[in-house]
Amino acid sequence: MLKIHKFALPVCTVLAMVCLSAAAEDKKDAKPALSGTWAKKGGDLKFEFSDKDVMKISPHGDKADIAIICKYSIDKDGLVKAKLTELAGSAELKEKAKGVLPIGLEFSFTYKIKNDAATLDDVKGENIETLKSHLEGEYEKK
Repeated sequence: MLKIHKFALPVCTVLAMVCLSAAAEDKKDAKPALSGTWAKKGGDLKFEFSDKDVMKISPHGDKADIAIICKYSIDKDGLVKAKLTELAGSAELKEKAKGVLPIGLEFSFTYKIKNDAATLDDVKGENIETLKSHLEGEYEKK
């Protein structure tokens, strides 16, 4: 017959609670994942999160005449920090965009996703007024 020490059950219970608590804490501190394609409601602007840390912004949606490529990171509260790394498109459009969107431009924003809707808000950075007016708003998953 198997004998269980009288302290074994309470110790096992405490250990299980500690492990479950640690797992819940890890999940709570997990960063939100950004993926897929999102389009601005009532506008052409489109975001695409294709790689782990790459964000592609298409200001004119599916026309694909110019794209803004950024490296980004996101914290557990949904604050996205982005740095413009490349402009894609025709040489003429890239040259025009460089005046407003220089390579190396850094900005941040909050991004909150609920179901198939997202809100992009609180765009901050130096000389980003034009970018701010285009980015802030409601988005839907495509």
